[in-house]
Amino acid sequence: MRTRRLGREIAIALGFKLLALVALYVVFFGPAHRIKVTPAQMAEALSATAPR
Repeated sequence: MRTRRLGREIAIALGFKLLALVALYVVFFGPAHRIKVTPAQMAEALSATAPR
C-alpha cells in the first residue's frame, strides 16, 4: 500500500515539473518572442560588418 502512495506522489511531482517546464518554455522561448528576420535585413546586417 505504501508503494502505491509513493508512486502517486512521484507521478504528481513529475506532473508539476512538466507543467513548470512547459510554462517556462512558453514564457521565455515561445513563438511570441521570436524575431522575424527578412532576407533584406540579413543582407544589410552582413554587408555592414564585412571588411572593406
